[in-house]
Amino acid sequence: MLQQTTDNWVNRDNTPPPEFHPAPVVSLAEVIAFIRRRLLMISLTCMATLGIAILYLIITVPTFIAKAQLIVDAKLATADAAAVATIVQSQIEIMKSDGIASAVIEKLGLAQDPEFATGQGSGMISRLLGWSRPETKASAVRRTVESFERKLSAKRVGPTYLVEITFESRDPDRAAQILNAVAEKFITHQVDRADLQDEPWVKDRLNELSTQASAAKKAFEDYSRNRKDAGESAATMDELVAAAESSKSAYDNFRLVLRKMEATRQLSSPVLVASLVSGASPPLRATWPNARIVLGTSIVVGALLGIAIGLLRDLMDRGTRASWEAWRGLQLACIVAVPMVTSGNVWRKLTAAFSGPAQKQANRQRSRNIVRTASPIWAIMDAPQSRFTESLLEIKLAIDSMNRSGERNQVIGTTSAQPGEGKSTVAAALALLMAQAGARVILVDCNLRNRSLSAELAPTASFGILDIMAGAASVSEATWIDSKSQLAFLPVGNNSRPIYMSDVLASEKLNKLYQILRDAYEYVIVDLPAETISMDLRAAAHLLDSLVLVVDAGRMNVGLVERARKICSDMDEIMLGVVLNKADMELVKRYGLRS
Repeated sequence: MLQQTTDNWVNRDNTPPPEFHPAPVVSLAEVIAFIRRRLLMISLTCMATLGIAILYLIITVPTFIAKAQLIVDAKLATADAAAVATIVQSQIEIMKSDGIASAVIEKLGLAQDPEFATGQGSGMISRLLGWSRPETKASAVRRTVESFERKLSAKRVGPTYLVEITFESRDPDRAAQILNAVAEKFITHQVDRADLQDEPWVKDRLNELSTQASAAKKAFEDYSRNRKDAGESAATMDELVAAAESSKSAYDNFRLVLRKMEATRQLSSPVLVASLVSGASPPLRATWPNARIVLGTSIVVGALLGIAIGLLRDLMDRGTRASWEAWRGLQLACIVAVPMVTSGNVWRKLTAAFSGPAQKQANRQRSRNIVRTASPIWAIMDAPQSRFTESLLEIKLAIDSMNRSGERNQVIGTTSAQPGEGKSTVAAALALLMAQAGARVILVDCNLRNRSLSAELAPTASFGILDIMAGAASVSEATWIDSKSQLAFLPVGNNSRPIYMSDVLASEKLNKLYQILRDAYEYVIVDLPAETISMDLRAAAHLLDSLVLVVDAGRMNVGLVERARKICSDMDEIMLGVVLNKADMELVKRYGLRS
């Protein structure tokens, strides 16, 4: 039980009620800011839906609806509203019945009309798969009737005896013709329904009695012409006269009974008078598609869809911002945000895609020239003033500004929080940028588990790091060169022997190899395994002067990096910072993700 105090309400156990938090209110300024921010997206979605609507208007076959009005009057003594409604509704159902539809279809030959016969082809796939029975003449007729009834409609006009009937067709003249035929058949049906003599069983009985009377009369006449003696003819003639009179009397009595039944029927039920008030005329304009409705609806749907996509993007942006606030909690400096980019050299893509076998064989026979594919790294040369190139230049400046014990920051490793975040692309683009600036640079593929960089730049390499360490080749024999930038590349090689990467990265032979590279080049850019392979990364730490962590902005995993950092805590002193790869530069600018 609640107890009221002068200040607030408390529960029976003296615990305060939960604090009330009012629902957040969206201000007009926030709405306007959202529209301004997502105006381009909303406009594009509106244009897309408008284009779809215009295409729909072009390809859609127009339909026309003809209209006619009938009056169905009942000669009732009292004008009861419920009785009138019942009578009119009954006549509407008769208008829409199978009997009227079948009669009109037969009269106008609609069974052969393609507009009504289209329903006969429906369910073709079901029939091929055995899900339905084969098409028969009866089922085809039934489908035509169903198609006819779907296009025909009838409704009462207010609280009156008027009934409005409509029919939909692709041909305006055909629609009016069919509707007038429906009205004619309905009126004829109402007239014929009051005549009892048109009933099938009545017609059969009348024909039977008439035949009997005619036969008796003919027998009497034949006998009168062919009689032989007077005594015999008098008795036989009396029998024939009696039979003829009996047959005629039966026929007359049945006709009398019919007249009495018709009179009784007319007195016991109201007489319906159906007449055509206004006949159907061919409509001048198509009823559907309505251009105004279709275009207006498309614009509204496009605007709502654009707003929904904009709200979804805002939610994703908030998630990105929250993730980067967590990144800041790890105290890792963000060096730069690298935008998503593809190679701008379209001609190179085309020639690579359509080059013949002879050209590919010639490329393989070149003397260790780096293969230039459609990789994004070549945007450094194709678009030197692009944001992508500028972001790689910032990484180079960060490397040059970091000195450790007065020694040159020369060997730079690149890793990522998890595989597939673009660390190999960043490493290759950074090395190419340095080589373009005139420095002596070598790019080394030390990702022995995933040799994607070697497969891209030196797909036919016969020698590499493993072969140099085994003494099977020298550094010069395993090094590949880019002829334009003079970038050197040392692939993994094709050594097929089983290896233990941690042992290879920590070996003294690899240390000597890196010492040779230090003496020969100004920068050694090393592509390393992801941080999730912590043992490999720790084994290679002694080779590096600094380490760059590449993170995919679209799939940041704070917990994964934090766990890897705890395992590799002895590498904090060489950690240069984070490179946010594949970043949305609009988000970077709006939220200030750089720290």
